[in-house]
Amino acid sequence: MDNPIDKQPKSVRTRQKLATRQKLIDTTIELIAQGGLARVTLPRVAESAGLSRGICNYHFHTKELLLLDTFMTVYREHETAWKKALYDRDTPAPHRLKEFIRVLLVPPVADTNKVAVWMAFWGEAAGRRSYLDLYTARDKDFEKAVARVLCEIDPTPSHMNAMSPEDIAVALTGMIDGFWVQYLIAPGRLSPEHAISACIAYLSHFYPQMSPDI
Repeated sequence: MDNPIDKQPKSVRTRQKLATRQKLIDTTIELIAQGGLARVTLPRVAESAGLSRGICNYHFHTKELLLLDTFMTVYREHETAWKKALYDRDTPAPHRLKEFIRVLLVPPVADTNKVAVWMAFWGEAAGRRSYLDLYTARDKDFEKAVARVLCEIDPTPSHMNAMSPEDIAVALTGMIDGFWVQYLIAPGRLSPEHAISACIAYLSHFYPQMSPDI
């Protein structure tokens, strides 16, 4: 007997496949948030997603492929959000940088489950070259982009305290990563609004144009 799905238009089948793949990734994010990477197995993902093991294997032949695709999904969302904020040339540089900080410290990027995914992969990065390479590329692009915007705000600020724009950008991204850790280990202790204010206060020490009142 013919499979009814095979008779559907190709566009419909493609959308269904993408939706199923995304469901498996979303389920993997939830499982990582519940118990780390060790909690993820293909049978458990399939069961939790309400799908068959065969469908899971069709989309992801190994756990490693599923984990990498899950990380890349979270990574791409993160990258799209910060690039959209920083590369909006119709907006003054200080406002772009404030938006950059905001989008990285509130959901959906700073959703607790997705933050847990970042933390889980950070814990594995030192021992897995594929993860380490992804993080290294992410951090370099991230920090260089922030430094360029800082130079737009003021190429030669007078209160640098021997720190370059690159140094300030690295410290800023470290603050954001640290706030993510707080979100995860001490829920409710630090609100996103306070985290955003702290980042802006830090930058305004070097760049008065970043003052919260401007």
